[in-house]
Amino acid sequence: MRRRSARKSRYGCKECKRRHVKCDETKPSCANCVIRRLQCSFVSGLPTPQSITSTPTANTTTVSPNPNLSKACQQDDEVQHGNSSMLLLSCRRVFDATEEARGLISPLSQDRTILTVPSPINNVLPEPTFQLHHLELFYHFEHDMWRFVSLDDVMGKNFMAMVTRQAITIPYLMDQLLAFSAAHMSTHRPYQACFYREEATHLQTRALGLFNAAKATGEAFPAFLFSILLSHQILFDTFSTRADFPTFLDKLVTSFHLCAGVRAIAGESWNSISMQYYQQTGMELPYKWILDTDSETIFTRKLTYLGRLIKDKSTDLSVSTPCIEALDILRNLSSVGDAPLSMPLRSVVVLRWAVAVPTDFVKLVEQRRPEALIITAYYGVLIHNARDFWVFGDAGAFIIRSITRYLGSCWDEWLAWPNEVLHATS
Repeated sequence: MRRRSARKSRYGCKECKRRHVKCDETKPSCANCVIRRLQCSFVSGLPTPQSITSTPTANTTTVSPNPNLSKACQQDDEVQHGNSSMLLLSCRRVFDATEEARGLISPLSQDRTILTVPSPINNVLPEPTFQLHHLELFYHFEHDMWRFVSLDDVMGKNFMAMVTRQAITIPYLMDQLLAFSAAHMSTHRPYQACFYREEATHLQTRALGLFNAAKATGEAFPAFLFSILLSHQILFDTFSTRADFPTFLDKLVTSFHLCAGVRAIAGESWNSISMQYYQQTGMELPYKWILDTDSETIFTRKLTYLGRLIKDKSTDLSVSTPCIEALDILRNLSSVGDAPLSMPLRSVVVLRWAVAVPTDFVKLVEQRRPEALIITAYYGVLIHNARDFWVFGDAGAFIIRSITRYLGSCWDEWLAWPNEVLHATS
């Protein structure tokens, strides 16, 4: 096979020269090595830290929601998914630093050391460079993606126009805008899915570095818009995973922590953010649509019954209290579940729970507590109801079936209704 040509770079790293690709010569690690998680030769010339604490990342396989994904792309997923795992850990570190700078109590704080890697996030930031395909991504976001967001047509157009206006002057938001567009293009063009997923990861990594550098002086409103796009993309990456179930749960836990960063970034600026959103779009924030709901539905009745089972079985308040709190939030959101809802509102309901779920409950999911996993399966019903949204796909069905298999037959009574929903809609 004829090897691909590239303009020679006298000062490029050894890895790029070996692979015969153009090196951008960014230090301490070039962009190609960062994207592919390779050891860049530029790093070897730097002083070695005395100690680095890291968390091993399992190799997993990412499956595109589009069934037409090429075989070659599937083979490249291991590299891409490893990249995403590193990115999730970096996201948590960025949000922790943001909350500390703003004097907020962080729902993301953990008594653990977050992985630190030699990348533009932690060292010298590269100068933002854009190529022709970035213009395509920008055009796609501005003119096409309003059809594919969790909003109706009018709100979708207004939201995209607002983000675009903000991104023109906010570099980290521009990179995240392009990353989000690239993530969607990976499902829109399955024959180029590998390229767009890799580009989405690269752009998001760069956006996080710029966001981290700007956090001390940045305004709350563009940071809030950034966190919305970021959490959508991380959920997409998580819900597209079809690895072993424990690995999926680890990614889901990290995604919940990251989504909690939406409210952490808003913090005490929520009133200002709501006002700016209304001024720029003429509409209330979508989250306000579902704050106060009182209707009784089949879903809420099933959740009430599940709450009684948890109270009767669990005498440990450290387990029952977070579970009941998570159930209450789910009940409030699911009270709109039997109404003739549009896809945008069903999607907002799913995202709302990911943002609002208590940190103590997320820890129980991480510990694989059966009660917490069962509540997550009921949350899977909401995801399943919004399966037409490209970010979610068939993740709801995957979550329900995987938890049912993971817990075994002794929990069948608790999980009967979510499985009935799947059978009724299959």
